[in-house]
Amino acid sequence: MLNRFAAALSAAMLALPALAQTPLAPDTRDSAVDSLATLIADEFFDAERAAQIADDLRSAHAAGAYQQDSAEAFASAIGAALAEEDNHFSVRFVGAERVAEAMARREQRRDAGPPSAEEIRQRWAPLARRNFGFAEVSILPGNIGYIKLDQFAPIEPAMETASAALSFVANTDGVIFDLRQNGGGDPSMVQFLTSHFLPAGGETLINTFVSRDFDYPNQLWSLPSHPVGHRPHVPLAVLTSSRSGSAGEAFPYHLQAMDRATIIGETTYGAGNPGENFLVEEGFVIFISTGSARNPITGTNWEGTGVTPDIAVAADEALVEARLHLYAQLAENSEDPGIQRSLSWAMEALEAQRDPVELSTRQLRRYAGDWGVRDTFMEDGRLHYLREGGSPLALVPLGDHRFMFEGDESYRLVFIEGENGFERLDLHTPNGQVIGNGRVD
Repeated sequence: MLNRFAAALSAAMLALPALAQTPLAPDTRDSAVDSLATLIADEFFDAERAAQIADDLRSAHAAGAYQQDSAEAFASAIGAALAEEDNHFSVRFVGAERVAEAMARREQRRDAGPPSAEEIRQRWAPLARRNFGFAEVSILPGNIGYIKLDQFAPIEPAMETASAALSFVANTDGVIFDLRQNGGGDPSMVQFLTSHFLPAGGETLINTFVSRDFDYPNQLWSLPSHPVGHRPHVPLAVLTSSRSGSAGEAFPYHLQAMDRATIIGETTYGAGNPGENFLVEEGFVIFISTGSARNPITGTNWEGTGVTPDIAVAADEALVEARLHLYAQLAENSEDPGIQRSLSWAMEALEAQRDPVELSTRQLRRYAGDWGVRDTFMEDGRLHYLREGGSPLALVPLGDHRFMFEGDESYRLVFIEGENGFERLDLHTPNGQVIGNGRVD
């Protein structure tokens, strides 16, 4: 009887480098196919489809489909074929010794009883070194919060970090989540982040998981209360790419279904059925979808189709597009002159970034001059600004005799033209003040 092992892989094992090409004996190849097919039949969430996929795998192998000489090529070929059935399927070769070691560690943990606090800390250490997926948190011009999230870590070890990220952007007028490099992760983080942008009370059904392991669907509801509070009305945008997968698709999909966020970027990968990794003694790892997401509004998920963005643009253009979208939305809903000015300047700066205003050296020289405590001068083919006692700053042309400081969108310089050329330089500040200086030279 075939001795097969099934266990969730540790993050450390998944991170191990790929092995060199490993010869694969025909009898090992036959045994591995049978092991993989048996696991699929036993663990794939849809029992009927599971049996069919397993039968097809065995039949294809019998017909000579998987005769690769190396274990790595063999795993890649089977994984590619299985991915036609479910995008979460993947097969890797890690070596029989590593499989045995992983299973031995698993047995040791089981015999040792509950893990100590130090063991738990060590278990989450690799995730902690990656800041639990929170790669960047910042405030963009126009008071827009930006969170670059590259992984949905389990909320248990990551709650403090996730709460800190949300707290950092708590006073912004809009929020952008960047999931363009997010390959997935844990539903508990999806629940935690989604709940922050929904009303308190826990009355919103976010997602439902169906599985052969449960007699009834497993429902994921919004949290009744949140450690950082709730922001059900703040404008929200989510950036996606074709690399966004699994939980990196669940977050935008559910928010989109609830009409709670604008999805901007590319159609996502299309892996909507969560699962886990299983091991077989021949040295292979297979990821199998053990459940399937069911959105309560759409009645389905994004498997095979991906999440279709509301605003489709190339991934590398998504952030600029999202900022322009939020700026326009916020400007439409605000009557505050200061906010209107800030948003207008932020939009102007982005448009200049996308479509720079080109001025010749001759045109730029017209703006050079002595303005009392301020000077404008040419250096290295660019116009610069120098305030008495300060450091020179390069200027970016915006058109209509307007400039901004390079790297600082919160001020404007406006040259006022008279009969004899430019006669005054006005500095417009964020609070609406205008500081004017006449030309000295």
